[in-house]
Parts: sequence; C-alpha cells; structure tokens
Amino acid sequence: MGDYFSALEQAFSDYRREAETCIKNMKPTDGILGFGHSLRDDACHTRLDERVMQIISDLCASQPSPEEAERAVRFLLLRDDVQSWPTACQWMIRAIERHSLPLIPFLTREAAAAFLREYGERYSRWERLPAQKEVFKALKAR
Repeated sequence: MGDYFSALEQAFSDYRREAETCIKNMKPTDGILGFGHSLRDDACHTRLDERVMQIISDLCASQPSPEEAERAVRFLLLRDDVQSWPTACQWMIRAIERHSLPLIPFLTREAAAAFLREYGERYSRWERLPAQKEVFKALKAR
C-alpha cells in the first residue's frame, strides 16, 4: 500500500505545483472573456483525474486490506488542506472524491459508518455535488 499511497500523495503534489506554475505564468488578461489561458482550462486537472483513477484501479486490483482502503479513502475524502488550494483546484479535488467509490466495498462496516458521519458533517445535503452524493450513497449502503 505504501507505493499506492505515495503515488496518490505525489499526484496531488504534482497537481498543486502545476496549478501554481500556471497561475504564476498567467498574464493579467488571461481568462477574461474566454481569451488566453487560465487555470480553469489547464490540462493539469485532467492529468490529476487520470492519475488518481489509475492509482485507485491498481490498488483495487491488489485487493487492499480494510486498513489500506481506509487510508486511501481518508486521503481522498477528508483532506484538511483543500481551502488553501486555488479555487479552480478546489472544485477538481471535490470531483476526485468519486474515485473513492471502488474502495468503499473494501472498508469494514464500522469504517464506512465513521466515514459517513464525518463526510456528512463536511458536506450538508444542499452542498453536495453529484460526486459527493454518489460517495454518500455508497457509504450509506455499505
């Protein structure tokens, strides 16, 4: 699991670095009226999504223990640093939470119930995007 978790951490670290570089290289007029290049349109979001999807797919193929699944789910769902990221990245990090879905069957019922409580406290019903609704439903079913 160490390799998978390190890969997840590295994917997010690379994403943050790429986003910060994009912001640093932007011109003052970029993104206005759809012209130029803005972080919102950068390919770094797609790269993160694809990397996380592959890491989670590989992790699930390895039949993770409940503890390994819990560690990865916690990393994806309950990040405390999201508010410090650029706004365009915050939306992507919330969307990435859906990649925890294949890991939920590997969780113990107790761990799923604990995540359900914490996740429910983090996102009230009216704040949940489709990704959060899917995750909440899967945790509840588990």
